[in-house]
Amino acid sequence: MTARPILPQTTAHPPSASNASRVGRPRGEAGAKLAAGIAVSISEGPEFIWNRLQASGPLEPLHDFIGAASGPGFIDWRPEWYSVYEQIYFGAVRGGAPTREAAEQLARNLRDILWRRHEVERVRAELDSHRVALDLNALIPIPRRVLRKGFVEAGQDWMWANWGVRWPIRRVTFAIERERGDKNGVKPVAVFRFLSEDWSPWIALLRMRERWPELRFEMKAAYLDFDSLREEAQGRKN
Repeated sequence: MTARPILPQTTAHPPSASNASRVGRPRGEAGAKLAAGIAVSISEGPEFIWNRLQASGPLEPLHDFIGAASGPGFIDWRPEWYSVYEQIYFGAVRGGAPTREAAEQLARNLRDILWRRHEVERVRAELDSHRVALDLNALIPIPRRVLRKGFVEAGQDWMWANWGVRWPIRRVTFAIERERGDKNGVKPVAVFRFLSEDWSPWIALLRMRERWPELRFEMKAAYLDFDSLREEAQGRKN
């Protein structure tokens, strides 16, 4: 697997404004201000980024951070399911559904699948409110007024302005590793690995540093090169 490294020191320090021509411009005034000078690659689809966040320092604040960072990994956007049905229906009609009945059937089926998946995740969150080791919504909660407006209308802009990403992070893993110190021997380091889209959550990183000044936070990230992965997989088949 090949990876294209980005911001090798930390995603909390964006590059200079000379790269502004390659900036992914977010919607909304607040997001546009935050985006100034942040260099990303533009493609037809999302860029997937593997991130490694590590936190180290005194044990008491480190344990406090680990506890505060965990959450259910689920955000209840409280979707209006009839609106979801309508969006799918009109999309199917525009996409060339053979009949109105076929578009209605497709919209009902997809809406029901999405509803069931939403309910499964909601129940899982209720049963285990700390099942995900790094949950940005646990650290920096999305206000109810934003949740009421929904993911598309307000959620993405809010996450961009407050987390530095437009989508929740995924595929989170956590481990306590050991790092040799200068004088104090071996010290524990909390290591989180996760997947994000297009950006690393650099604003969330800044807020972690503000809230736990005794700790040292470092984040490293690399873009996944899916073209190379596909070529490599094709080569194995041949």
